[in-house]
Amino acid sequence: MRRLTRVLAAVAVVGTVHVTTLDACAQQVPLFTGVHAARLGLGSIQGVVSDERGGPLAGAMVSALGAKNGMAVTDARGRFLIDSLPSGVYIVRVHLAGFASSRRDYVRVGTSPSMVEAFYLRRDTATADTLAEPVGSRTILTAGMELPQPEGTATAADDHPHGETAWRLRHLKRSVLKDSGEVVSIADAAADEEVPPPPSSLFGRAFDGAASMASSLFADLPFSGEVNLLTTSAFMPGQMFSGDFLPRGVAYVSLGAPLAGGEWTARASMTQSDLSSWIVAGSFSSHRASSHSYGFGVSYSTQQYQSTSPMAIGAATDNTRNVGEIYGSDHWTIVPALALDYSTRYAHYDYLRDRSLMSPRVGLTLTPFANTHLTASVAQHMLAPGAEEFLAPASVGPWLPPERTFAPLDGRDFRVERARMLDIGVEHEFDADLVLGVRRFQQSVDDQLVTLFGLPVAGGPKSPGHYYVANAGSLDAEGWAVRFSSAPSQRVRGSVEYSITRAHWVSRGDMAAIAVWAPEAIRPQTEDVHGVTTSLETEIPETATRLFFLYKVNTSLAHSTDPTRSTTDSRFGLQVNQALPFMPFGSTRWEVLVGVRNLFRDPAEAGSIYDELLVVRPPKRVVGGVLVKF
Repeated sequence: MRRLTRVLAAVAVVGTVHVTTLDACAQQVPLFTGVHAARLGLGSIQGVVSDERGGPLAGAMVSALGAKNGMAVTDARGRFLIDSLPSGVYIVRVHLAGFASSRRDYVRVGTSPSMVEAFYLRRDTATADTLAEPVGSRTILTAGMELPQPEGTATAADDHPHGETAWRLRHLKRSVLKDSGEVVSIADAAADEEVPPPPSSLFGRAFDGAASMASSLFADLPFSGEVNLLTTSAFMPGQMFSGDFLPRGVAYVSLGAPLAGGEWTARASMTQSDLSSWIVAGSFSSHRASSHSYGFGVSYSTQQYQSTSPMAIGAATDNTRNVGEIYGSDHWTIVPALALDYSTRYAHYDYLRDRSLMSPRVGLTLTPFANTHLTASVAQHMLAPGAEEFLAPASVGPWLPPERTFAPLDGRDFRVERARMLDIGVEHEFDADLVLGVRRFQQSVDDQLVTLFGLPVAGGPKSPGHYYVANAGSLDAEGWAVRFSSAPSQRVRGSVEYSITRAHWVSRGDMAAIAVWAPEAIRPQTEDVHGVTTSLETEIPETATRLFFLYKVNTSLAHSTDPTRSTTDSRFGLQVNQALPFMPFGSTRWEVLVGVRNLFRDPAEAGSIYDELLVVRPPKRVVGGVLVKF
């Protein structure tokens, strides 16, 4: 930790020296963390909104939903602009009171100049009829006087009286205690067709009003959503057709809309079998302004065992597990060349002894030259056993509820891993095609977690749906990483990162139990860890296909101790989305998803370098199903 203190002091000195030259820098660059360290190429969508006659419409709300949600309001000339959009396909729609909402249009944003779109809105029939007949002025009459008739027109026959008594009856003030169903209007009685009376009960009138208000409210809001019907399964190496872990059905739904200067999203996922589980989450992210943007969210998940099988009984001493999380982030652009961001996550686990965990982070970005960015960050990451099952994922992909069970290897209480991390890096973009990044990192980890698959559950066989966790001890690590990546605006986006780390174990944890069940997880006291991580992401508009592939090779991945095998091992993740050729149907988009992976941790989550390396015998998880976006 002395090294961490010295590096922090150096970061503070560097920041003080650069503040005096920040006013000369004109480019504003946000800070990006996780696996996407390169600066994103951003585009925009602009256009004009007109009515059916070609006249501009002011005050119309334009929403763009895609990789990032955006919203704009048209000006007096009907023009709008939605900027700071990452490349990709966006669903654009226009809303204005009194007009029928436009159909959803798919717009591609890339490195080319701003996309210019033209939208035409048609007036609602009921609104148009009402506006076509303006209401003229009325003469105020007194009791006993007759309504004057326009010149040149015949007087229409009128059966109801116009005397003083009838006038006073028609203008009699009603009591709020009277039942409206018993009051007969003179005008209704004289009509040719009988008008049905309004609901006589208070509940009926309230329901009528609430339904009408809700209909008008949701008709004007630009909601977007997604429904997934998925099937998941997993199998151990060499046991693809064993049937030990039968497929499970998963239902997922997402709903979002722009609101109050940002976008909110509500998501939920659930599965039902011998293990019943679900997760719900809501989040809000503000539009990226010139100097300030923020976001926050909350999630809650639960897992309940609904059988008396030995696997369920041996998984946990209690019948249910519940986890809640609250998180928030804030980004400030102090001056065009200096940006500060900070975030924190608070999680509550009901199956831990210390149930509340806090994970804060602070980052700083300096831009002394065009296309060059200096970054520094300090963070503490608290990782609980089973957190990967309960917490909302950080990367883009299918949401799965808690499907697997877990238990401590030594039969005692769970212990939480704490990682304190310091990262300093520099990035430079070459001609908007290639981004080169170099970073220096240091970590101090206490109670490093080890995840063990392929062990028999008490009273039952081995299962890919259950794993054990243990404590490997504490360590200090430091190293370098070099990353080459293409610009995110390219049609084919890829990256290659090489890292070398020197790790030194300062204490040992559950060595006796780990040596019996997974001797390959025992690491030397000091070792050099070499790793290469590659990723590839592309979208083929000709076939409406999206592909994501990640491959990780490392010399310290826990693998078999067979001396005939290589000392390196690998992990991968593959996901393919294929739009159905006979869709979209109406305003929906239908896709088929297929994914296969043996990566255990989310690659977008920051943490200890050993979090993925000390996962022993991870099963391959297969996900497939249908996605409907609207």
